[in-house]
Amino acid sequence: MAVQQANKMADLQIKFLLVLTCIGTLFIYSSVKADPRLWLPEGSQTGVAGAPPTEFLIEGQALEGQSLLGKLLFNSPSLLGEKAVRIGLSCNSCHPNGHVNTSFYISGLSGDPGTIDLSNSFWRKGTEDGKFNPIPIPSLRNISKTAPYGSQISLPSLPAFTRHVIVDEFDGPPPSAQTMKALISYMNLLAKETSMDMSRQEKTIPLRRVFELLLPALQSQDTKQLDSRIFLIKEELGRRVTPENRTRLEKKILQIKNIQENVVTDPEAAKAAYDILVYRAALN
Repeated sequence: MAVQQANKMADLQIKFLLVLTCIGTLFIYSSVKADPRLWLPEGSQTGVAGAPPTEFLIEGQALEGQSLLGKLLFNSPSLLGEKAVRIGLSCNSCHPNGHVNTSFYISGLSGDPGTIDLSNSFWRKGTEDGKFNPIPIPSLRNISKTAPYGSQISLPSLPAFTRHVIVDEFDGPPPSAQTMKALISYMNLLAKETSMDMSRQEKTIPLRRVFELLLPALQSQDTKQLDSRIFLIKEELGRRVTPENRTRLEKKILQIKNIQENVVTDPEAAKAAYDILVYRAALN
């Protein structure tokens, strides 16, 4: 059964990647991305109703580098495993911009909106406790200062709790050390709305900053890391696509593909393509 589940997950991820890497990447992604209505009971809602909560970060800290990578992971269903990919569920679904999705509701798993029962086999086989016990979705604002973590269990550190949520609650793949470092870097920046040391995050992170995430992998010629970051960046572009910017973003996808294809065989060409990508992003 475990092998079959792993094969299904691999097939799903391959199909997802194939969709994202074609010429019409962004149009297709925005049109056929996971629809909870195909996988969840009628009446369920995992998206935010209305405008998402404001994202508050510690004063003087910008989302870039590791923390920005962490935010992209926070927004990615692939972090939480097969079931999450099917329904388009990410950390951000329950905790939009680090706060609470008070509209979140899954029939049979939620009591009131904004609650969820995680001790149910819907998420992971072997976790069913035979009880209907939805708990309120917590805010992650100021989470770096609220140890210990957990309502059903108590874990001393944020990395330990984050791994527990991904692996034990949502049946996601064990996160790598790099993934954990990035996720914790982002969550450590989340501040309280009433804090004196918080600032509002810019509404849209500049694409230049997003594309700069490719540089470390490009410089080290680490193709695995490069592929992983390209996947996350394509997801981010898919979230941003509109009829007005579709053509422009598709061109950026082609530039990224050029980097990916040349990183080992022609590193100078890959670096040149990267420089052009970042330069043009800075102009837009």
